[in-house]
Amino acid sequence: MLGDETREDERRETIDELSDLLFVCQELGRRLANETHGDSYRQVGQFNEILHQARMQLDTVRAT
Repeated sequence: MLGDETREDERRETIDELSDLLFVCQELGRRLANETHGDSYRQVGQFNEILHQARMQLDTVRAT
């Protein structure tokens, strides 16, 4: 059905856009980690790990 195809196309497009956004966030997180010193470095590392996990979860969603 055309409606199902349209919905699936929108789903894929949304997943792709979210993946792109997470990629940019990860890049910015890496930049922040490289520029961060002292106590906040640990928190930045944790933040980057969360972004990584989110991207991995999105890959799982994409595969379903």
